[in-house]
Amino acid sequence: MSRLSSSAVITAAAFSLFLTACGGKSSTSTPLTNTGTEPQNTSGFPLLAEQRGGSTWSNFCKGKADNAVLPRDPRTLVVPGVNEGKAVGFNAYWRSCDIAVSHPTTCGELREQAELGEFVAYGNGEVGSPISFAGGQEVPSGVAAEDYNNMWQVWGLEERPDNFDELVAQRHGSPETPWRNPYPLPGEDPNTSNGGSGQLPLFYTQIREPDGTWTGEIGTKVCITCHGGQIDAPGLGPILGGAGSIGDFTVSGFDLNQTQEGGGTVNPISAITISENRGTGAIDFFQLAFVLFSGGDPELLLNDKILLSSAIGNIKSPPWWNLAYRTQKFHGAILPTDASRIDLAAYYDLAASLSGNDAEALAWNDEHSGPFEVWAETQEPPKYPGQINTQLAEAGAVLFHAKDLWAAGLDNPAPRPEKGNGSCASCHGAYSPRYTNDPNYLDTPELAGIAAYTLPMEVVRTDPVYAEAMQSLRNPDGSFPAATDAQHFLWCGHGNYGETEDNTPILLAPPLWGTWASAPYFHNGSVPNIWGVLDPSSERPNIWKRVSTPARPDQEGLVVMGFDTSFARAYDQSKLGWKYEELACGDTGTQAYQDCDPMNEEQPSTLQLLLGEFYKLIGITWNLPRPTALNMDNQTIENRKVFNTHLYSQGNQGHDFTAVLTDTERRAIIEYLKTL
Repeated sequence: MSRLSSSAVITAAAFSLFLTACGGKSSTSTPLTNTGTEPQNTSGFPLLAEQRGGSTWSNFCKGKADNAVLPRDPRTLVVPGVNEGKAVGFNAYWRSCDIAVSHPTTCGELREQAELGEFVAYGNGEVGSPISFAGGQEVPSGVAAEDYNNMWQVWGLEERPDNFDELVAQRHGSPETPWRNPYPLPGEDPNTSNGGSGQLPLFYTQIREPDGTWTGEIGTKVCITCHGGQIDAPGLGPILGGAGSIGDFTVSGFDLNQTQEGGGTVNPISAITISENRGTGAIDFFQLAFVLFSGGDPELLLNDKILLSSAIGNIKSPPWWNLAYRTQKFHGAILPTDASRIDLAAYYDLAASLSGNDAEALAWNDEHSGPFEVWAETQEPPKYPGQINTQLAEAGAVLFHAKDLWAAGLDNPAPRPEKGNGSCASCHGAYSPRYTNDPNYLDTPELAGIAAYTLPMEVVRTDPVYAEAMQSLRNPDGSFPAATDAQHFLWCGHGNYGETEDNTPILLAPPLWGTWASAPYFHNGSVPNIWGVLDPSSERPNIWKRVSTPARPDQEGLVVMGFDTSFARAYDQSKLGWKYEELACGDTGTQAYQDCDPMNEEQPSTLQLLLGEFYKLIGITWNLPRPTALNMDNQTIENRKVFNTHLYSQGNQGHDFTAVLTDTERRAIIEYLKTL
């Protein structure tokens, strides 16, 4: 395979820049030679870029008239042969997927589609706002406001708290809505009070009839449950599409079910295990999706290949603000990015589909998913709100793009990737103008920021469950069972995961725009901060718990608060991630010998090992209700904030090729990542 020579060196000027930024000396005895590729004739370009994400189209249209014709989408350039032999590797190629709504061709069409997409994403309290698994219904039903208002009783409180709306948001892990999102308080008529005096969190919306009449019914917007985040800092706040998920679908579903008539009987959907933890979920769980999103065809579920495939387990939602720089979706190159139907799978009208109106359900999805994708791609990552050491960040830019982690003398423990120069950029893409304008790095500067490289798990070496589970869906010869042909969301084919030789498990290296805001890290959210990503020997606790928002003094011990999202109070600016508490096996939130082994805290318990083997044989068993789903008391909910790396699919190993970095180099790279 073509690979750049490891004999290329960083110039004396670049080395001087690094030393100056790091206080005049390096903490390593290994000289910064044989570290990668030196830019050719690009010294006039800055190391740090002004542009930060946002799609090529949205950036182009800033200040332009509606009739301005859009440039080509640079992702369409990612085809076989692109960047061959260069510093940045590409092998996850672009595939165009026709859908009901054609891609925009002008700035006006882009704005029109993005407006519809934003409405789908948020749509709080507006006519036609889609809700979970009912997107196409004109007047879908939800939870009555009367029942919602009584949720405090489920919490075991003696009276309705005066900060009830805030506590719902905290307990369910939803950002508070920054605009009006009303529901009627007890005794209010929503149609004489403009929807009511209450304020729903972003998770929810009051449903309205087509003529605008308020129904007093509250629906869930499950996309925000998985993709909603919040960073409390000047200019920031609720961030849809990334920022590290804070939601807990299991808790919200339990609460809403318990409030309704016949409380105590759990709705089967909420009882199904979607995740073990707050902030994660099995969104790629195709074993269920094959049935739910294909007209309820039992043949799909009864297919032995689907039924006996491995459980995917816990994963973390990738940020939407990176979508415009991806050629394929999800963590494992699953479906082309242009396959927009899957983006609104959570709004697919299941009732219509299962009652024989599958075409109607699919039509709504097709009319809205394309514009939604356009809107998601226009999103820019949040700007880092803290101080940045520019000189150190510039040194980090050099290291990120040019340090060969497999250079002679470094003795990297992981196998070398087949493509690229061995730097961070070789997998995650190039961002610095000095390198994106260098033909040794990219065929064209248009490819800046695009990450389209899949690697086998033998190189990545993170928790293998997710990648191996996706391969369990394939036949031994690499094909898929015939039942998948009826799957609506696979009309544009599989991504790279379905085309690997010998069914090799892979992961897709993600773009790193706004990565500072998307902690915790890895595809399963097992590492709390970037320092731990770069240093496998530290900041990878076995059992840990993010800091919670402080409760009001008079409510301490009585209510459940969510993850603390205060940048000043709960964010670790030196290590880039949320602060956490490390726990030992047997501490509150863990059960010795069941969740962990107190005799060997580096290994899972025997029970967890046995369960893991069972989940690999019959994956759907991972989704069976846990006993805690039937009794969601405050302590049980608190325990869901604990991340235990010994549980199935939650390991924190891998990405250990960064072990060869020094602490000085890690500090510089972290400072650079703050600028993206």
